[in-house]
Amino acid sequence: MCTARAVGFDTRKQGMRKVDNVTTWYSVVCNKEGGKRSNEEDKVNARSGFTIKRRWLSKRCGCKASISFKFFSEAGIPGYIIQEFNEVHNHYMVESEHQQFMTLNRKLDDVHHKFILDCSKANIGPTLTFKVLKEILGGFELVRCNVGDIRNTSRDIKAYANGCDVQMVLDDMAKKKELSDAFTYHYEVNAANQLVALFWCDGLMKRNYHMFGDIVAFDSTYNTNRINDANAAYPCVQRMILHDLHTFHGKGQSWETSPKMIVTDQDLGMGSAIQEVLVGTRHRWCMWHIMHKLASKVPGRLLRDEDFKKEFNACVWSDLLEPDEFEEEWNGVIERYELENVDWFNTSYEYRQMWIPAYFRDFSPGSMIRTTSIFESENNFYKNFMKPRANLVELYLYFNNALGFQRNARTMLDYNDATAVPILATKLAFEKHAATIYTDSMFRKIQEEIVDGNDRCRVLGFSSTNMVDTYKLGDSRRNSYSIQGPPLTIGRLYQIKGYRLFYGFIRRFETDIDVLRAFVGGLEELGNSLQAGTPPTSAFEKRRMIEEFYGMPRREVVEVHPPDVVKTKGHASSSASRLISKREKAIKEATRPLRRCKACDELGHQDSRNCPMLKEMAKEKELSKGKRKF
Repeated sequence: MCTARAVGFDTRKQGMRKVDNVTTWYSVVCNKEGGKRSNEEDKVNARSGFTIKRRWLSKRCGCKASISFKFFSEAGIPGYIIQEFNEVHNHYMVESEHQQFMTLNRKLDDVHHKFILDCSKANIGPTLTFKVLKEILGGFELVRCNVGDIRNTSRDIKAYANGCDVQMVLDDMAKKKELSDAFTYHYEVNAANQLVALFWCDGLMKRNYHMFGDIVAFDSTYNTNRINDANAAYPCVQRMILHDLHTFHGKGQSWETSPKMIVTDQDLGMGSAIQEVLVGTRHRWCMWHIMHKLASKVPGRLLRDEDFKKEFNACVWSDLLEPDEFEEEWNGVIERYELENVDWFNTSYEYRQMWIPAYFRDFSPGSMIRTTSIFESENNFYKNFMKPRANLVELYLYFNNALGFQRNARTMLDYNDATAVPILATKLAFEKHAATIYTDSMFRKIQEEIVDGNDRCRVLGFSSTNMVDTYKLGDSRRNSYSIQGPPLTIGRLYQIKGYRLFYGFIRRFETDIDVLRAFVGGLEELGNSLQAGTPPTSAFEKRRMIEEFYGMPRREVVEVHPPDVVKTKGHASSSASRLISKREKAIKEATRPLRRCKACDELGHQDSRNCPMLKEMAKEKELSKGKRKF
């Protein structure tokens, strides 16, 4: 093969024989040996404009060059002799500038696989991975692969977890639960043992929820084009999530650590679930979804009336009005613009306690939260770490990666706030203390309030516990108020150190050929000594690398199966935003060009990876194994 690579032609294995795990015969032919099996069909297909079957080019031209080896053992010394050899080719050799694209020169070794897996974990696609490899290695001819090879490796990663991705995730969560009692996960399956709901939360998430969990929002507009199914499915999922939130703090404990408010974009029967699970928690509706309907509910004469819009928004959005003041303002707007007989306004007023801020005066202004704004913000963040058509294991890994970046960014901001010296506007200890607990951007807003109220109020006292800070304030009228406010492993360290040493050495001596030659020779010698007795790159090694990529083993016996895949609005596999009917799919499938399967030699839409004949043979093989056991 080395000779073939140097001369300029590809080879492939034609056949081999084994006896007691010893290869007794091995045959290698030129890659252009043989010919395409469907030459006559291709001619007919070309005359029809390639509508009969897929246009598939071939590099075979009937070359007879070949070599075969035969095993022998003489005086107890084994070896191989050349049995047949034909060195004549009927084609030109590959030119030197094209040899980098030959199959023999496109062999992915351990370095390639490790780099591709790392890039995939960081959500870097095949094209960008190839570009980075080219820059690191110093040229296209040194990459020894193309974008298609990288894409095939990514395909193998996905195929590894096919059908058992749910079980792999659940097994990993079970291990995390064994290592830490703070980790919590729950899942539900249907009658066919398919996953229908999954929820997990680690210790830091619980602590963040304990500190900031005043409001929990649900987006129940998912799959709204199939609203009947959503109505049937969501109460189960939402009830389960609410149950998990309840479980975090333990039944019978104080609800001071539970969410004070649940916000949903529409009711969907959640009211009873909230009252049953989170006793004392308020349920309200998202104001954005309600106000979004305003344009379709008001009479046409008011659609361009700016005075009506200003008065209505001032009445609805204000958190400064008391309930009786709101009702007075509402009735005034309804009377002035003659809306007494519009059912939507009457119904909205009837449920005013579910969405008007005036009825949440004892709650923070966060009660004016909009669920759509939250979810779109989350989508914008996570889309930088996710990729379409990911299986559940990949989604789980991408989520953990995104969470790691988010927590690292927060730690960096904490560091900046802890080391930066704030600019104070007053000499008040209150302002100085505020600068230690707020970020710089938030402190600037707080500072404006402190400066504005400096002449009208003063701090009478301050106390702090592990859970809450309490300030006692006094105003100019001698009234007093109380205000309350809320690991790297050793192996990974050596990996990082190794990367730094390697690239640092390469950059330092990149112009000294003798030093680089000695360095590479030393690495090869070290690698050979470490890998003595093991193959350079085997299927076992590739499988081990993929296992390391996922960080969890692949279970042979799957107890929990993946859910059925459904298309949703905006699905990445199609630019259309609608669901394609079965009839359209059948028409598209019928007009799709055929291809010849290398496994069964039949024209169809299958290939050797999903050939029905191979699947049937695999089933028969498994059945025969089962029979032999008995």
